[in-house]
Amino acid sequence: MTSVVIAFCLLPLMAPEVLSQQSASVATQGPRRGITSEVKPDTKKQKTKPSKHADRILNINFGMAPVDSRPRGAIGGPGDQWTLVDVRETTKSGLPMADGTPTDVVLQLSENDGEWGIPGTFDVYHAYLYHNCRCVDLSVKLTYLPAGIYEAYVFAHGDAPDQNALIEIESAGTTYTGQKTLNDGSHRYRSRDYEQGNQYVKYTIEVKDGSPVVITSKRDGSSLSMFNAIQLKRLRVK
Repeated sequence: MTSVVIAFCLLPLMAPEVLSQQSASVATQGPRRGITSEVKPDTKKQKTKPSKHADRILNINFGMAPVDSRPRGAIGGPGDQWTLVDVRETTKSGLPMADGTPTDVVLQLSENDGEWGIPGTFDVYHAYLYHNCRCVDLSVKLTYLPAGIYEAYVFAHGDAPDQNALIEIESAGTTYTGQKTLNDGSHRYRSRDYEQGNQYVKYTIEVKDGSPVVITSKRDGSSLSMFNAIQLKRLRVK
């Protein structure tokens, strides 16, 4: 991955109540957490079994683990396991599959220094990571994925109508591009009824042995690049 020298432009930590603001300028402050300290984990939740295909699903959650709901993405189930990548983290090793099976998969995330939230349920889509420089596109590099055909689901939206992303994936010498998250001037991106082309995009990609997968969140409607969550599902090919 190409190294980039970044000029940091950090600003003071903002109060949680700023989360209610609905202007495109919300992402100019940072680093910040759109988190309220009054929300506590629900300790009464019963343990749920992994979903049917959890052994073929890899889940990545950026910014903050779910607080008041079970993890839920575009695929899988509420009992599936997720890997959390917090603000300023850039490396994770041995990512588990959704059923908890350990792997050799290594994640590398480009420099990031900002974290914020989208109003609504504190689920895997609530939080997102970004860079306050607003001059870079965040990238995730995954190495040691087993070879095969995968469905890739990438959640990438900030908390303003124009803070969407164009998602590009490079794998095995092929570039998959052209799909964007929602930018229609509305706040429909806040809906927890997840749909392709709104909160996330979907690609079907090929992964080959020894070839990493690079997922990039390109700045589109605004100068902000972000990641909320990523899910990969390896398909059974007859």
